[in-house]
Formats: sequence, structure tokens, C-alpha cells
Amino acid sequence: MNLSEFLSLLLFIAVSIPAAIRAKFRTFFPLKYQHRTVVALPYSPFCEKVFWAFDRSKVTYSVRPVFQGFFPTTLMEFAVGSVPVVVDGDAVLTDSKEVLDSLCEEGHSWLYPSPAVRTAEHEFGDALGKGVARVVYHHLFSTDEGCVLLKRCWKVDMAPLERLLCDPLFPACRWAMMSGLGIPEGLPGFTAAVDEVFARVSTLLADGRKYLCSTPEMTAADITFASLAYPLILPDEKATVFVSWEDALPEGFRTEVRRRRETRAGRFVLRLYKEDRYL
Repeated sequence: MNLSEFLSLLLFIAVSIPAAIRAKFRTFFPLKYQHRTVVALPYSPFCEKVFWAFDRSKVTYSVRPVFQGFFPTTLMEFAVGSVPVVVDGDAVLTDSKEVLDSLCEEGHSWLYPSPAVRTAEHEFGDALGKGVARVVYHHLFSTDEGCVLLKRCWKVDMAPLERLLCDPLFPACRWAMMSGLGIPEGLPGFTAAVDEVFARVSTLLADGRKYLCSTPEMTAADITFASLAYPLILPDEKATVFVSWEDALPEGFRTEVRRRRETRAGRFVLRLYKEDRYL
């Protein structure tokens, strides 16, 4: 830990104490929301999976954006390990798969028209999302250009105070996240896991099918793969909350994205975002 990281960590501790007290208070007296609400990191692939399913189902919802600097205390508030968290009245759903299951039970059967879709969703699930996140964070955290882009992403939809805190808290967040994510030492394994899923999807698409399970319309399997893969594809439709192909990307990250975009799986993600994301 260098001096800037140490000073940033001191600031993080100072601002986390009142945030932690507030989070603990909310465990006893939860916030009430007028609509179904997604507690989310705006750029998170797992949150994007929920946003996409809600949007396609024409479900009314609001978003409570989570500042990366207050991420641990937000998790404390809901006693969860990550986001998204969906609050719907007294019900609290704490996993994207649980949210899609709930939507299906409400009558949105297009999500899971057959058991094969659930099998495919499982195969394209957590391992892919975690692998993609670690590959992306490695490239962005390890370069000056990447850190500039990440700080921009972390300010999207945040309150003025949170935007003000972003830059001084960034070194502490970077230090903690790189340690917790197991990068760079685990990068080869994460890359291999992502490669395996992309190869499997490309093989499925080789017969010309439009959707992964040969269904007439999109399913949860398609949304899951496209959402979790998007940070390594950079569709234009996500540029407002994440980085884009047109940004000054670190060269290693640009090479990684280009390689993914050239696969059948990558082209599939780009097409889904262009044709099926916002209807």
C-alpha cells in the first residue's frame, strides 16, 4: 500500500462510519419505496440482467444507484454479498436469478419457456460474470487510462457528494478491490473461464439460430449471456453507464474487446443490444 492509498483508506474509514450507522439503522427501519426498486451499481452486468428483464417485461421500476465508495455499507444494509437487490413492498430479492424467477411466476413466461433455458442460464451464469468482471477490472485498474474511465463510470447517476468523494476514495477502493478480486495473479484462470463460455456460445450459434436455445423469441438464457458479457464487448447501448469502443481505452483492453467482438458470441451480443435491448 502506497501513501495515496493509505490516505484514501483513512478517508474511506471516516466516511464509512456514519454510512455504516445509517445502514444498520435501515436494517431495523427499512426504506419504503413507491415502486419496485432495484438497488444497483449502474454499470454492473448482473444489474443489467435485471434491468433488461424488467424493461422487456414492461415492468415499472425505479433504481437506487449505489456509490462504489459506499458499496460495503449498502451490502450491510441488506445483509447480502452483492447487488442487485430488488425491493418490492415487503419482499426483498437478493439475486438476479431469483428476480427473473419471480418475473416468470408473475406471468412473463417468455423468460423460461422450457427446462433447456434454465440449464443454459446456469451455464452462462455466475462463473462468466465473475470472470468477465475480473478481466475488465484488471485492464482498467492497471493503467492510468483505465482508472480515468472507471472514475467516470463510478460517478454516473450519483449524488453531488458522492461524485465529489469519488476521486479521493478511488485509490482505497482500487487497492481493496484488486486484493479481493484476486488479480492479477488469478487472471489466466479467469480469462480461460470466459474463453470457454464464449467458445461454447459460438458453437451453439454456428447452425444459424437466432437465439441460444433455438426459441422463436429471446429468453433468460440470451439476456444472461449478453448482460454478463457486455463489458468485454462494449455495445454502444451501454456507453452512457460504462465505457465505449470510442473511448481512449487501454491498449490491452482494446485488444481483448476486439478479440471478443470478432467471435460469433461477440457478434451475437452486439446484435441483441442493437435489436432487442430497447424495444
